[in-house]
This record gives sequence, C-alpha cells and structure tokens, in this order.
Amino acid sequence: MSAPLLSLDSIRASHWRGAREVVVLDGASLTLHAGDFAAVLGERAAGKTTLLEIAAGLRRPSAGQVRYAGLDLAALDDRARGRLRRSEIACVWRRALPTTHAGNVLDHVALPLVSAGVRRAERRRAASELLERVGATDCAQARVDELSDAERARVALAQAGVRRPRLLVLDEITDTLDLVERNSVLGILQRFARDGAAILLTAADAHGAAGSNRLFSLSGGRLVGAAEPTPADVIEFPRPTPRTGAGGRSG
Repeated sequence: MSAPLLSLDSIRASHWRGAREVVVLDGASLTLHAGDFAAVLGERAAGKTTLLEIAAGLRRPSAGQVRYAGLDLAALDDRARGRLRRSEIACVWRRALPTTHAGNVLDHVALPLVSAGVRRAERRRAASELLERVGATDCAQARVDELSDAERARVALAQAGVRRPRLLVLDEITDTLDLVERNSVLGILQRFARDGAAILLTAADAHGAAGSNRLFSLSGGRLVGAAEPTPADVIEFPRPTPRTGAGGRSG
C-alpha cells in the first residue's frame, strides 16, 4: 500500500480555562490515503472542528505529530503551511458557508484561482465545470445571498474543488440539510474520493456520513474507529424541478 497522504499520530490538543486545563483531543490518531472518505462523528463540542483544523495545518497540536504527504506540518512555518493549503488542501466549514459576495456565484467559485494567477477566462471555465459537477449550474449567475442552504453547500463544494485539492476537510456541512440534499452532497463527496481526493468529514450522526468508507467516533477527546466498515450506499435522489417565480428563479 502507498504511504498515507495524511497521518495524525497521538494528537493532543487542550486549552486553559482559568487554572484548569481542558483537554479537547487526547491521543487521537488516524491515517488517510488518496481516495479515502472518512467521517468523524461526535456531539457538539466534542473536538471535531479542532481535529479538522489540525489536519489542515490551521492549528498546531499540543503534542503528537501531523504529517501530510511525508511533511511534518509542525515543522513548517506559517507561510509554507499557507502555500500548502492554497495548493493542495481545501476546507469547508458549515459556520462559514458563503452568504455574501460582491459578484455572482460563478466568480465566487473561481476566487481560489485568482491567487494562483489563472487567467479570468480559464477561471470562469473551471468554475463552470465544478458548478455543473455539483449540480448547481442554475446558480451560476445568482448572487450568493439568493441561495438556499442546500445551494450554498453545493457552491461551497464547487469552490473547494476548483483547485482539485488532494485533501478536502469538511465540518458538519450535511447536518442541516434535508434527506434528499444530504444524500446528494454525500454523493458528490464520493465522486471526489473516486477521483483520488482524500475526504475527512465531521457529522453529528451516521446519517450525515452515509457512504463514507471509514467511520470514527470522537468522545472525551478519544478517537475510536472501524478501520474498514461496510458502508451503506448513498441513494442519489433526483433533484426536484425548481419552481419558477416572478423573478425567473426558484427560492
């Protein structure tokens, strides 16, 4: 088997509340290879977001080692870790799903390619392809503040995927979606994994992680997982036909 893309080894993370140390992660370990779709389940404040921040190089652990593509993330300076995130690691946070943007959705999805020096026509072409891939072509000319919650989730996935990242981390993005949209989003993530990306998703329960091929539970700072569970297939429901109102778009 090839070397893992991401390896977390005995990760500890804590913070101080007055004179008391609050342990968030206590010896958490996992490995991800290209094409893995792993989900971490846990209640609110269980430490799921902290785990993702450490995996993406946004935060250094109190102890333990994080290796990405053979690199020790803790040994890299902020600039080097920033370059890595811009080129190979994409993050989607439910608390930060897009709500405003000066332009339209197409330009919003293309934003990550601006800093990479990609020409405008090529950026828009790549963004259009990703919107089609996630089933959000009809949102391309809309403003971000016109989108529904489900549409915002799809647009966020398109923006995360436009740079073709090797690692995609997603924090509870399926938790507020209805059954049809949740399964559609999970189906999109399965396709990203089949194309070779490693996926690390957090969710409140197993319903929000259906279709993952590795499942972990996080509680009391401890990460416990089944190495290779047999997941249920995600059923891809057809998207409902948009209802056209006076303005020509569905709400």
